[in-house]
Amino acid sequence: MKTLHTTKPSEYPAFWNEEWLRRAIEELNTRNMTPEERAHFARVTAANAEAVKAEKQKIREAEERRENFVKTEMVKKMLTASQLSVEDIANFSNTSVDFVLSVKQELSS
Repeated sequence: MKTLHTTKPSEYPAFWNEEWLRRAIEELNTRNMTPEERAHFARVTAANAEAVKAEKQKIREAEERRENFVKTEMVKKMLTASQLSVEDIANFSNTSVDFVLSVKQELSS
């Protein structure tokens, strides 16, 4: 896209002849914009990038909470249903001994 202005239309690959792609290229062509339009485009692009970054962070945090919840539930089930040692439970659930002990303390209170 950065070197689009240096190529000739006959050099475009065949799939570039699709109408949606030509419209997208024309929309993204900032050379035809006024300075105000370019500034607005830059602000909108930056705002969209920040919004995407924030959503990705929210998704990552939700996945971490879910993973933590699943591990906690697994440890709780192992603690109540079996006679395994804390070390064995930590090993089977891929958690630390401290995590298992904290779940065990939570169960007893």
